[in-house]
Amino acid sequence: MVPFSATRFGAPFPVGAGRNQPVWVDLYVPEDAAPGRYTGSFTVTAGQQALGTISAALTVWPITLPAQTHFHSYLYTGPEQLRWGYHAGNDIDSDAFKAIEDRHFQMAHQHRLNFSICGGSGLEEVTARYLKYYTGTGFTQRVGKGVGQNVACISPEGDSEAAFKDSCRTIVTRWGASRLDAVLFGYIWDEPHSDQDFLASKQRCDWVREAVGAKLSTYIATPQWNRYAAGEVSIYSEPSIEDIPRIIARGDSVWAVNAGYCAGPYVDAPGFGGRSIVWMNWRMKTGGWQFWDCCYWVDTQNRKHRERSRWVMDMSYAQINADPAKYLTDLWNDPMNFDESRKQGYPVRDAIRINGDGLLYYPGHDIGIDGPIASFALKSLRRGAQDYEYLWLLARAGKQAQADMVVATVCPEAGHWSEDAEAWDRARLRLASLLLP
Repeated sequence: MVPFSATRFGAPFPVGAGRNQPVWVDLYVPEDAAPGRYTGSFTVTAGQQALGTISAALTVWPITLPAQTHFHSYLYTGPEQLRWGYHAGNDIDSDAFKAIEDRHFQMAHQHRLNFSICGGSGLEEVTARYLKYYTGTGFTQRVGKGVGQNVACISPEGDSEAAFKDSCRTIVTRWGASRLDAVLFGYIWDEPHSDQDFLASKQRCDWVREAVGAKLSTYIATPQWNRYAAGEVSIYSEPSIEDIPRIIARGDSVWAVNAGYCAGPYVDAPGFGGRSIVWMNWRMKTGGWQFWDCCYWVDTQNRKHRERSRWVMDMSYAQINADPAKYLTDLWNDPMNFDESRKQGYPVRDAIRINGDGLLYYPGHDIGIDGPIASFALKSLRRGAQDYEYLWLLARAGKQAQADMVVATVCPEAGHWSEDAEAWDRARLRLASLLLP
């Protein structure tokens, strides 16, 4: 989604004979716009010559979506990816770097999503550095003006039981003092594998409950949810589709992750890919969606070689800091930003190779934009998040059964979705019709 103002790939741009060039326009309807049909036109030019005028019409319905977003999302990235993508050096406290961070928060909010940049536990980030984005004071324009992000991750730390519990209490105290209205969880363990991992992660969850009760939800990413008893973990991600009803039935919550049990947010996904994540969230009664990264521009996980039994990075962070351009994926020419075949000696037949994995933003630095460029997946996710508000409004109006019937037209069962792109727009239209007085 390259802005017209970009010095590279922006307007004017060439369109070869017999070729098509889509143009995406974000149109914001003011809250006080009167219902009715609005018309306008735009002109396509080549140099100084007008090639044609195209008429456009927009119908504003007597329906207003809530300023708040009720779909829960958690889009993570580390500050190092932003530093590298914008060639910003090491000073994350500079006004210039904070401005870049702000543009990422603003873009996510305009798409009804939660951006989370974190280089540590998240305590200082959520309750100090980025607090204004959680209170809502950092959002002053258009969609969600004055409304804070609805998900926060702050993970307790500590090598001993006492230190870990003290960390839990500090998190809850600071959170309470900030008076934030959001889902709060601590990311306890990412994909435990060994028996020792499961024992350690279970112990940490026990410590959280003993220290602060249910005031801090615990989050573990694992398909092996049955290694834990009911109530030991608040939120699971990565369980199989078949297991989700059993987890919810015993009182625990499940979040979708990455592909979201549907078409996914990747470059090769269909246009409704991001949208399908949100609808499937409603269909499966999952509590939210987590994307492991949203600015994965240097493939640090796969630029590795094996030393004995461990995979070791081919370069240090200091080397990337010194010359980011050498290591950044050339996203304008190479969509494959996650490629396990880059690991020296890794079996190619087993390699995960994905176009646009962990990629919702493109860095604007190389095309003359001092901020993020939205991906198509981000636009698709916003359509889904808007659709979610229709569903939420219908549920509040006592029409959830009717809303669920509409959902079934595009998500007939868990893990299955319609491949008919137009069906998704028809479903939204039906939801809107149900909201009319």
